[in-house]
Amino acid sequence: MKEYKITVFTENTVGVLNRITNIFTRRKINIESLRVAETHHKGISRFTIVALSDYETMEKVKKHIERIVEVLKADFNDRHRDVDEELKGLI
Repeated sequence: MKEYKITVFTENTVGVLNRITNIFTRRKINIESLRVAETHHKGISRFTIVALSDYETMEKVKKHIERIVEVLKADFNDRHRDVDEELKGLI
């Protein structure tokens, strides 16, 4: 089990948060952290979700999220790799 961060860009519509979190619930994956904010583009939201799982399961979760009509893009990566990339930008 590793900590993964999923980033999802969606249209800002009622119920999209519920549909995304239901995907995690059905797979019995606990969401460790969830942040939602509007982007610079009006009507587009960015979800940042951190969860513990394995790579194969997170790949399936990403594919299920991408099937939601309002989802524009979804991606995930190993949380530790993400932190390393942020630190490289500071050095």
